[in-house]
Amino acid sequence: MNHKIGRNDVCSCGSGKKYKKCCMEAEKSAVSNITTVDFKWRQIRQLEGAVIDQHLIPYAMEELPEEVFKLALADFFPESFPEDADMEIFLHQFFLPWYLFNWIPDEDFGLEQFDPDKTIAQNYFSFYEHKLNNQEKRFIEAINQSYYSYYSVLEVELGKSLHVKDILLGTTHTLKEKQGTHHIKRGDIIFSRMLTLDDQSIFIGMAPIIIPTGYQTGLIDFRKWLIEENDDSPLTPKALRDEFDVELFESFFDIVQSLFNRPSPILTNTDGNLIQFSKTYFKLKISPEEALNYLLPLTLENDPEELLQEAKRDKSGKIKRLEFPWLVEGNQKHKNWNNTILGHIVLEQSKLILETNSQERTELGQKMLKQYLGDSLSFQNTLIETFEQKMKSLPSFGIEKDEESNKLLELPEVQEQLKAMAKTHWESWFDEPIPMLKDRTPRQSAKTKEGRERLEALLLHYERHDLGREKEDDPFKADISYLKKELGLDP
Repeated sequence: MNHKIGRNDVCSCGSGKKYKKCCMEAEKSAVSNITTVDFKWRQIRQLEGAVIDQHLIPYAMEELPEEVFKLALADFFPESFPEDADMEIFLHQFFLPWYLFNWIPDEDFGLEQFDPDKTIAQNYFSFYEHKLNNQEKRFIEAINQSYYSYYSVLEVELGKSLHVKDILLGTTHTLKEKQGTHHIKRGDIIFSRMLTLDDQSIFIGMAPIIIPTGYQTGLIDFRKWLIEENDDSPLTPKALRDEFDVELFESFFDIVQSLFNRPSPILTNTDGNLIQFSKTYFKLKISPEEALNYLLPLTLENDPEELLQEAKRDKSGKIKRLEFPWLVEGNQKHKNWNNTILGHIVLEQSKLILETNSQERTELGQKMLKQYLGDSLSFQNTLIETFEQKMKSLPSFGIEKDEESNKLLELPEVQEQLKAMAKTHWESWFDEPIPMLKDRTPRQSAKTKEGRERLEALLLHYERHDLGREKEDDPFKADISYLKKELGLDP
């Protein structure tokens, strides 16, 4: 049973807004436009159905041996095809159009009326042309000139159309589309063949999986490789169709495999060290106050009094527990940071505990503690926690604590501090090397054509990521217009 979304429910598009303030009006408009039939668009879709269902499928299934279909399947799907992928959808929506319009068998299967150097559609056209009307012939001739490519979605008009950019050729197109506009969003990447007939463009054989925005810079690299393979000549529809059909599908299935078999992310700290949480225990032979005086350089403080005020004491005033961060000035990754927390130190009666998030910091911390405390400290043991274990060990705060935190974040002074931090972040962003820009800075990238294209892809990635932010006025949300203006990019 389908759940009907209410006016005040969160919109299903992922914007975080209420339905009534998001897609409701657009959907009403789309519904009202259903009566305005685009006859040319409908005619192409009807031609597609007639050619495939009434001509090509009966021919392929009834007149060609069963081994033809099996051989095509083996040629199409890689051995590494993910088990979790919906094979039925891939077969009907993606494989079948390729099988009919793209696959070259290279065998005649003992058939007299079959050219192994032509597609199934071309073979049917050659031997059964008399069964096709003029419009059906035009459809097959047009699709024979089409090619597969990657398309970045630039604009979505709900229930009507998609405005896309061909990442490999650099051309832009507007396609009539109805159902797809309800789940495709700006920034999505589509792998498909585009057919244009009578000034109407549609996708035929679109891959049943949306490629995330973050893959666009990788596809720019793939395009550069294709151009090199094309004798350093610009890519053309003919080159994509006749020369690089295999490479295109191999690249697509590599993406599919990466989407379904994503490895666990490799977590590192700001030093680039692998995250490994640890607690190192020492026996302390002096009081916590004495130890703090020796360790004061690790806190970047000159006076211990402020730290001592945070200590937990017993009834007699004796320190039971004192905790403080181990700090160093600056940060090699984030140049705008004043200092970096390398770990935490806990002082108790007869005990010192060092907590860090990497093996390297643990080893450095042990050396520093020995340097400052000497024989007053003796090592006992180190306990290692995985990231998962660490997350489980963290306290669960519940709803009341969440509400308390939200109230704290809404305080004007806290908001001002967050805004100042965000301002500093975005000001330094222009001159920070970014992996998606091939480790060049945004300002450097804006000086070249390829760099600007990568910047556009990066900003589109930010735009999609920010859709998940709960608050529209989040100070860390990327101001795309401002960033483009500062970099001299088209608005």
